[in-house]
Amino acid sequence: MHKPAPPTFPPAPLTLTSIAKLKAAGVRAGIKASGNPDVALLVADTAVAGAALFTQNHFAAAPVALSKAHLLRSGGQVRAVVINSGNANACTGLQGEKDALEMCERVAKALACPVEQVLVCSTGVIGQKLPMDKVRTGIDAALAELGSDVEAGRRFLSAIMTTDAYAKEACVQADGLTVAGVCKGAGMIEPNMATMLAFVATDATLRAEQLARALPRIAQQSFNAVHVDTHTSTNDTFLALATGTSPTGPGWEKPLAQVSHRLAWLIARDGEGATKVTTISVRGAATDADARLVARAVASSALVRTALFGNDPNWGRFVSQVGNVPQVRNPRGLRCLLQGIEVFKAGEPTAFDRAQASQAMRAEDVALELELSDGQGKAMVMTSDLGYRYVEVNAEYTT
Repeated sequence: MHKPAPPTFPPAPLTLTSIAKLKAAGVRAGIKASGNPDVALLVADTAVAGAALFTQNHFAAAPVALSKAHLLRSGGQVRAVVINSGNANACTGLQGEKDALEMCERVAKALACPVEQVLVCSTGVIGQKLPMDKVRTGIDAALAELGSDVEAGRRFLSAIMTTDAYAKEACVQADGLTVAGVCKGAGMIEPNMATMLAFVATDATLRAEQLARALPRIAQQSFNAVHVDTHTSTNDTFLALATGTSPTGPGWEKPLAQVSHRLAWLIARDGEGATKVTTISVRGAATDADARLVARAVASSALVRTALFGNDPNWGRFVSQVGNVPQVRNPRGLRCLLQGIEVFKAGEPTAFDRAQASQAMRAEDVALELELSDGQGKAMVMTSDLGYRYVEVNAEYTT
């Protein structure tokens, strides 16, 4: 069986702790059977502006509900985020709600801040109660190990990972601003606040309301435009913080979007055994919403994604899936390009070199362009290919 080696990416030069006012820690508390780090803490010197997007799953985990409530009560003021991995604290009833609150209260007491300024995230196996003795020990250890150096930020990242094959981090410095972010996610990914935990921070001077308005736009081109397996999780959280230590001009949203896009790409590239990311770009739909429906339909097709894994320029799979979207008005207006090679136009295949196209598909970044003639709508989705390793990982994963 072909088992692709996980990719390697150089560490980002900056991470969350490179943002002024932020400290972080990641420790081993014994929640994970592997013994890997599993409790993480991100702390600001004082409360900073924050905003978040969360899963749309009706069985949202207790930490999601509590973090939503805390952001509302605090007016978007965030002092700390506490995270555990190895256990999702999802579908755990009233005890799960109490445990999530206790995690926040423990951190708030140590920092002498209002409890609503502490957010909580969990990720891992669904339906198991948190081992709170281990969680408490982990929180105390993380509080004692808070640091502002780059390695402290990396320990934070290590402690939030579950089935991730590699660390996911990104940074941008532009126009006097610094933006850094980390995330975790490899499987259970669907573009509906895609399944992951993501933390992005900037030193920009912003109000919580500004972040809250910008986040849906940023997510639309990043975390809500990434697909692995059509399965939205119970714990998705995308949190953005602005520490307010640098003056801010009108272009502050662009670097946040760049960092978020890179993190989302890294999730798709992981994809629990993926070998590439295919960016499906749709143009010419009647509306942007229709374009998203087309992009998501193609991205979610197992036949499309196995063809991508096999480097097979099987235009019939792409085209027929576009034809399954009711909002497509003029099917004969479809033009399809794969890695810049036109493979379909005006209702029939074009003359193209299949061997050349197959070779072009071996790249880590693959472009699939779908051009319609229905209007001006456009959208993009990043999807992983579907290979042997994905089945192996998820067949063996305990739920």
